[in-house]
Amino acid sequence: MKAIFYEQHGTAEVLQVGERPTPEPQDHEVLVEVVATSVNPIDRRLRSGELQEYITRTFPVVPGWDLAGRIVKVGAKVTDWQVGDEVLGLAFTWSIQHGSYAEYCPIDAASITHKPASISFEQAAALPLVSLTAWQALSEFGRLQAGQSVFIQAGAGGVGSVAIPMAKHLGAKVYTTTSAKNSDYVKSLGADVVIDYTSADYESVIREQEPDGVDLVLEALLGNGTAEAAIRLTKDNGRVAYMNNEPPEMAEIAQRSITAEFLHHRPDGEMLKDLVGLYQSDEITLPRVHIRPLEEALDAHLQSEAGHTQGKVVLRIS
Repeated sequence: MKAIFYEQHGTAEVLQVGERPTPEPQDHEVLVEVVATSVNPIDRRLRSGELQEYITRTFPVVPGWDLAGRIVKVGAKVTDWQVGDEVLGLAFTWSIQHGSYAEYCPIDAASITHKPASISFEQAAALPLVSLTAWQALSEFGRLQAGQSVFIQAGAGGVGSVAIPMAKHLGAKVYTTTSAKNSDYVKSLGADVVIDYTSADYESVIREQEPDGVDLVLEALLGNGTAEAAIRLTKDNGRVAYMNNEPPEMAEIAQRSITAEFLHHRPDGEMLKDLVGLYQSDEITLPRVHIRPLEEALDAHLQSEAGHTQGKVVLRIS
């Protein structure tokens, strides 16, 4: 099968295009002929060698967890799915080797849901990781309710672009940061207060409107003091979900009874089914997608690393 793979950690230049053996599904898995996958920051972090204490690698590694496609084989213990079913899902494992940047990918049957005809394969491929991450952070961890407030960093990014409409669906007031060129996009997603981080101090803007702090912060950035700022902007007894790193060591976390955790997405086919239903009914706005051929995965990783994408970068497998 055609696939993108890497044989060692490194920059985007370690990504290769070539042939790999088609994997076989395990008893609890299905094998999906992948029509489209998407690029997530975790893909490039794993490629560069990060998070080895959490996720092991078996080289050569085919990256990617998001997928949309058609089932071509079912495992011996799979009873709810058939060959030909159109699906989307999150092919997450704690030991990576056979990812979704390929013509075929195995995935746990409990991690998929049906792809509705009204959503394209390319749009569907953009949904699993960011949707599950955002919903689990907002609804499960954050317990966000109508009338509360949330600060979502990087509103135009993959997680931000789905977290904003989800938070509005839950009835919250949404603060977010983005650059000026993405302001209209995040406003279209439902953000109430859009802060241009290049020209304004977002801490001051939020503190002016929320003197006691916000109920929940989704912290999706790394470095530049944003981890500490997230704690300062959270009200007493509030919550901070860290998407990319452990919480900082700050005494006020305990002193102010703030719950701060490094959250990791959890594959969940049933939850994804419910979220797809919200997208299908337009209760949640679909993120914008930028479609590239699979062969341009290297450039797609560079685009992701630049950090200025609106929504998701999707790779179409020809």
